[in-house]
Amino acid sequence: MKMFLFIILSLNCFQYDDFKLQTGDLIFQESCTGNMGSAIKEVTTSAEEYQFTHVGMVYIDENDSVFVIEATRPKVTKTPLREYLYPENEKECPPVSVVGRLKPEYRHCVPKAIEEGLSLIGKEYDNGFVLGDDTYYCSELVYEILLKANDGKPVFPLNIMTFKSPESGEISAGWIEHFKKYNKPVPEGEPGINPGAMSRSDVIEIVHRY
Repeated sequence: MKMFLFIILSLNCFQYDDFKLQTGDLIFQESCTGNMGSAIKEVTTSAEEYQFTHVGMVYIDENDSVFVIEATRPKVTKTPLREYLYPENEKECPPVSVVGRLKPEYRHCVPKAIEEGLSLIGKEYDNGFVLGDDTYYCSELVYEILLKANDGKPVFPLNIMTFKSPESGEISAGWIEHFKKYNKPVPEGEPGINPGAMSRSDVIEIVHRY
């Protein structure tokens, strides 16, 4: 019986290690530390039991090196996979990372989306969470590059943003502090998108957890 259990556990381990990322996969992350992560969790919902705070798109280059194109402070960047999964500044509590894969009918968008994403490297991070101003927050970047790749037809739907606590009905303290810090108005009720909403969309399937 013990030998049987050992074989099963070994097979599970092999299957975990054998997972292959594909270019265009989205890696959603749930942070366990930080004021911004807590503020995002308070006003968004995600797939399954998760509370995602970040997302980026996988890019595998001609040398089979794996990167994640992401909008993160201070700029849009191409981050090596290991650094994305295990950030240097979150060693004590790395984020939970979950892979979402576009369904087959949207896979044709991937090459152009990657091209668009690479062209935006170096663009400033969007601390105001406003669409269309040539700065990008994480889910906005993914939304925009897929929009352009799909000839202007959205792959992910936009949402009406709220920064209000569901308990109090007031804009939460974390968001008040954030927008005050960057001298930006709170875009309450404006169109936008967040990692949680993307993870719940029917255009992707959750295929792996790290």
